[in-house]
Amino acid sequence: MTGPAAIEAVELTRRYQLDGVAVEALRGVSLRIGRGEFAAVVGPSGSGKSTLMHLLGCLDRPSSGVLKVNGVDISRLSDGELAELRNRTIGFVFQSFHLLARTTALDNVALPLVYRGLGRAERRARARAALESVGLGHRLHHRPSQMSGGEQQRVAIARALVGEPKVLLADEPTGNLDTSNGAEVMAILDRLNEAGGMAVVLVTHEAEVAAHARRQIHVRDGVIERDDGPSQRDGGPSEQDGGPSERDGGPSERDGGPSGQGGGS
Repeated sequence: MTGPAAIEAVELTRRYQLDGVAVEALRGVSLRIGRGEFAAVVGPSGSGKSTLMHLLGCLDRPSSGVLKVNGVDISRLSDGELAELRNRTIGFVFQSFHLLARTTALDNVALPLVYRGLGRAERRARARAALESVGLGHRLHHRPSQMSGGEQQRVAIARALVGEPKVLLADEPTGNLDTSNGAEVMAILDRLNEAGGMAVVLVTHEAEVAAHARRQIHVRDGVIERDDGPSQRDGGPSEQDGGPSERDGGPSERDGGPSGQGGGS
């Protein structure tokens, strides 16, 4: 597969000021996620894995380093251009679903397309197709309170997919689900990745969830501790700690996806 990698990061750092104290959440992370790859970012609480996901998802900017998403250097983008890149390139799935409570499944899924200027009929047609793809064609007009946790997470996956992203970022997608619903959500992510073309990056602290990925990137204390499994779908192996090969928030009013500040977890 030719063309730019889905994500290229070189020596990313992220520093925060907490009560006047500088905290380094990431300390020089380099990695490459190939197009169509399924990778898991694994680490305990406080390791920096969620901060890394927020950077890779363009929800936050690095303190230093280079980050390219689908070949675009984000340092060259204005905030508006960065929001546009998120909307067109990245889909998000979070642990807490982040669905609009008073809105039907159909309209929750269609929301990101509002910011692309699509007409109502096209938005709803595409949202219907996305919901059908995750087995919820019969729940189009139900609100989140009328659905189980597993169904809500499938709505969130459909919302992430409706814009046909190049990258799907899933942060602890089974964290609020029981074993059965968690397995169903992971089966959907497996199927989506196997269909090809879309990179899936899964953030988790659970070994059995990470095992679904073909590559596991272990993060601890703000650095990549170990990278198991090379990127093979986009031009060869990744180079860990070396070169371009190697907030949990609510829905954004700008791009229909989650927004917020990265944390140190």
